[in-house]
Amino acid sequence: MTENQKDLAALKRCQAGDVGAVGMLFDHFGDRVFRLSLNLLGCHAEAEDATQEIFLRIYDKAGTFAGRSKVSTWVHRLTVNFCLNLLKARKRRPLTLVDGVLEQRSSAELDASGSMEQCETAALVHSLLARLPAEARTIFVLREVDGCSYQDIGEILDIAPGTVMSRLSRARDKFRQLASASAESLGVKVE
Repeated sequence: MTENQKDLAALKRCQAGDVGAVGMLFDHFGDRVFRLSLNLLGCHAEAEDATQEIFLRIYDKAGTFAGRSKVSTWVHRLTVNFCLNLLKARKRRPLTLVDGVLEQRSSAELDASGSMEQCETAALVHSLLARLPAEARTIFVLREVDGCSYQDIGEILDIAPGTVMSRLSRARDKFRQLASASAESLGVKVE
């Protein structure tokens, strides 16, 4: 049985009212949903709340899954839509992704890995992501962080793969511009 078939079986159990089936889906998708939520929302606490709410929605909306895509694509789409709606609700106030990234790293992790520099790099990347418009951040995160294919991104965002490529190109360009400007402001020479 493939992963998608297992996920479909769990969705059917959700449709039948089996609350325990959500746990199976959470075991399979929980980390991905949280990571995507964190990268889109920028706040650890909001990402945790969003993850819980998304899995409640998965349970409630299990009957709406039409089977035209993989279950993973459907879950990603629910996650993206939920997070984008949260971003709209907060009226595009600035994100503080740096706090969320730093919260994720416990001091024990930092001591064990000796990688404060990695944490600082991740914080910088996330602060740059926070400055991207929501649409650009979404497509950038889906491709560059989650590794989704152009086809999957198109299905998640309900756009053509060609549109995915052009929007991703613009998002990458904007990210590079922000990174370059950030480096220059820190006095780092960019070639």
